[in-house]
Amino acid sequence: MAIAAFATCVVQTRTVFGNKRIVTGYLTFANDTWPAGGVAFGPSDVGLGGFDFVYFAPSGLQWRYNYSTGFIDGVLCGTAGAAQVQVAADGATIAAADKVYFQIVGYGKG
Repeated sequence: MAIAAFATCVVQTRTVFGNKRIVTGYLTFANDTWPAGGVAFGPSDVGLGGFDFVYFAPSGLQWRYNYSTGFIDGVLCGTAGAAQVQVAADGATIAAADKVYFQIVGYGKG
């Protein structure tokens, strides 16, 4: 599923730094349903041609981008040494008002 089905993607700034494009913004979730395996989130969702680096600001959940699949998902971090648990597998909810801030370095479009 595409990110648009689960969240609104708001781009706050676009900057060109050398031959790289830097995009900052946030995701606001439409509901608390999150599919197993995450949600598709690609360069075109933020107006880029490709990603070099995707960073999500720390929040209640640890968000990560899977470069090989092009999906993002949230994980709950347990105690030291405990495995991370995927949100969908754990049944955790995501509040509709939560914002997940991101910074992306990429290329193309712009």
